[in-house]
This record gives sequence, C-alpha cells and structure tokens, in this order.
Amino acid sequence: MSRLLQISDTHFGTEQPAVADALRALVQAEQVEHVLLAGDITMRARRGQFAAARAFMDSLPVQTRMTLPGNHDISLWLPWRRFLWPYRLYQQYFPTAFDTDGVIHWDLGPIHLIGVRTTRRYRHIQGEASPAQIANVSRRLQALPDDALKLVAVHQPALVIEEEERKNLLRGAVQANASWRAAGAAGVLGGHIHEPYVELIPPGPQDAPTPLWALQSGTALSDRIRDNYPNSVNLIRPATAAPQGHLHNPLQLRNPQWQVERWDFDASLQAFACVATTWLR
Repeated sequence: MSRLLQISDTHFGTEQPAVADALRALVQAEQVEHVLLAGDITMRARRGQFAAARAFMDSLPVQTRMTLPGNHDISLWLPWRRFLWPYRLYQQYFPTAFDTDGVIHWDLGPIHLIGVRTTRRYRHIQGEASPAQIANVSRRLQALPDDALKLVAVHQPALVIEEEERKNLLRGAVQANASWRAAGAAGVLGGHIHEPYVELIPPGPQDAPTPLWALQSGTALSDRIRDNYPNSVNLIRPATAAPQGHLHNPLQLRNPQWQVERWDFDASLQAFACVATTWLR
C-alpha cells in the first residue's frame, strides 16, 4: 500500500505542541509512508523556525519527507535576503532538488507526485505557475504510466470555492488546470488559505472531460485558525477500507481505487479524527 499525508501551513513559530503530538500519533496509527508539507512551513522564515520544523518532520516515522516553500518561507523583513537569496534558509533545512523551472518529481510507487515552486520573491502573498512550469509538469505527467495516481503539488490553491478567496488563487491556475488535466493528473494539492476541502475543478469549454480534483489541506499545526476550521490534514490512500465520516462521491463511483480522507483535530479527544472521505477515482 501507499499512504500519502498532505499537510500544509504549519507556520512554525505559532505551532501548538498538543496538535503536533496528535499528528505524530496519526502518522504512526495509520502507518503513513510519505508526507508532503506544501508550504508556509514557518511563520517568518527565521532560522529557529526552520530548525523546529525540520526537527518535527524528522520525528515522523515515514519513508519519504517532501516539502515545498510557501510565501511565509521567504524573508519579509530582510529585503536583501528576500531578493538575493530567497530560498537559502529553506534549502539549508529542507534541501529540495528542483530543476531550473522550479519543478521536482517524487516517485512514490503507485503515486507520482510532481511539486511546483509557486512562490515568487517579487510577490508577497500570491503565487504563480509560469508557462514554463506548466509545460514542464505536463511533459512529466505524460511520461508516467497510465495506471499511476498522478498528482501535482503547489502552495497556493488551484481552485477557490469562496469569492473572497479569489485573490489567493494561483496565478495561471486556469491554464495549469487545463494542461495538467489533459496530461492525466488526478488532482492538484494545495494549501495557503487554511481551508480544507476536496472538490472537482470545473473543466473549461475546451478541456478534456476527465475529472481533476483540488485537494486543499487546512493549517496542520498553527494556532492561526481561519473561519472556525480546525487544524486539518488530508490522507490519500488506496480505497481498500470502508470510508470514514461523510462520504463525498460526486462521480458516483462504485469500486473506487483511491480515496482522500480529511482528518480534523478534535480538541476534546486531543487527537485527529477522520470527518470525511472522498472517492477520487
């Protein structure tokens, strides 16, 4: 089996120790093999915050640890560092072998995850997928086996479901979603807005008819809760067990191959609990 835990927006510097302990317990109980931390690792891109984040990731009993930088992981208050060496501390604590376009491919067996560095030194909050990145990811997706679960990871969301969050939508999302859908991606993993949801990305008029999901994880550990959403993470795994929590099945699948589970932190239990399952394909 292959289990991938999607976490985001840990914002070390504002992390909650009890939630961190609960997340470690979840990883161990569900026998998670791979973890993706999709940006906003730190609150202010400070050395101590990166060090704490690295110590936490190292404490997780998993085979593969993957990270992407978020907008909070580039220094805001030291402009010379931001413009000259924006990823120096990130790469020191989380070495990531991006290619020249800022793209990386992680082979997780039946899951193939392609990460895209969407942060920009010249943007404070917004991210973007450049034409070169979109084409790069599409080529990589097309080269993968047809039976693989093909996923793309970014920091800023590829789909927003509330109008007030439109300002946070990934720049280039329309073009990226169309190209990656045509290349066989099943989903785009994101974070940034601290709102967990798993929803189908509506196709454009010229898009391929295949389904493409937006898999958004909430804030994993931070006390920076928004809109009353609790700390939340996603667990992607083969659909071999009965779904937990609310079943979300808009494709009307009867024999799903893969599912994503939303796990929320329950303060009364001091543990993460599965509240919803979505059958992906």
